[in-house]
Amino acid sequence: MVQTQRYKVLPLKGALIAFLVMSVLLLSTAFSKELTGTIEFNGSAYRVGPGDVLTFHVYHQADLGQTNILVRSDGMASFNSVGELPVSGHSLNEVQQMLEEKISELVIDPIITVSVSQTKPGTIYLAGAIKHPGMYQLSTGNQNSSIGPNAANPISRIDLRLSNILSNAGGIKINADLEHVQIKRKSFGEEITLTVNLWKMLKEGDSDQDVMLQSGDSIYIPQLQNMAIDNEDYSLVLNSSIGPETFPVRIIGQLTKPGVYGLEGNSPYLNSAIAMAGGYTPAANKKVIAIRRFTNDTDVSTLYVDPNKMDIVLRPNDIVFVSEKKVSKTGRYFENLNKILQPFTNTAFSAGILGGL
Repeated sequence: MVQTQRYKVLPLKGALIAFLVMSVLLLSTAFSKELTGTIEFNGSAYRVGPGDVLTFHVYHQADLGQTNILVRSDGMASFNSVGELPVSGHSLNEVQQMLEEKISELVIDPIITVSVSQTKPGTIYLAGAIKHPGMYQLSTGNQNSSIGPNAANPISRIDLRLSNILSNAGGIKINADLEHVQIKRKSFGEEITLTVNLWKMLKEGDSDQDVMLQSGDSIYIPQLQNMAIDNEDYSLVLNSSIGPETFPVRIIGQLTKPGVYGLEGNSPYLNSAIAMAGGYTPAANKKVIAIRRFTNDTDVSTLYVDPNKMDIVLRPNDIVFVSEKKVSKTGRYFENLNKILQPFTNTAFSAGILGGL
């Protein structure tokens, strides 16, 4: 479990808190979105890598400090006062400890501040049951952010935790296997795979599952074959930060503007969908609405709802049908219902509807 280290903030004149704005470029689609959000820096979480630019200062020993220290592609960085150190893959806390050991040969009990003045370009890969999979390129920027007993301010930077990246990629699909999310990364020349259970994060508040990502990480979210998720878990996902921003529903029948709409994840209700379609026509039957639902590649069910008594939560690719008043609930109603919905059902299955969740 990561232990956050906090340091006293000293009021230095002209000190600024810099926020890193990360532009996300998705290469596989035309989707583009800016990552937003900040966290208080955790010195043990961020890992130094090639392309980072470091700065360090030694209290009362200005001649030993140095700025603009580039971490090279081989993971080494050249420090004028102590020589070369293998800093890539280490946290800033660890880099600080390395420098303290070396500088202590020159100064008794040195007080050192280590800074990231510019971060390396970051690349994260997303695949599987995510709304917008692909490669995301994270831009760099000046941080002026420090760690150490004399740091002017705690670093503020984009939150590279898994949940924030998934949220900024449009959220997960409803058929995502949240128990077996895989993160592949290279660590000191070896590829390792982490398996994360996001259900534990959502249900138990287990923050250890919300892994801090690193540049070069590949995230794969498997897809479940069966969509039989219960209503409680479904609502939990929709109300979470990793839930889908929108999901498609088709609304047909006696409505002002029937069609396919992207229903927002924070308002996934039947009456919200009706409102998006412009509301009922004068001829609409407002007491019984049919909802055709797909649970996997072969199974379909039909629900009958009175929207005045139950504002049901819709699911991705639901087909909502509003009949005419003159069609009774029995006989002609069911005959008319099947006749109208069957073409949409066939089209959905032939197009592999679950792939568009």
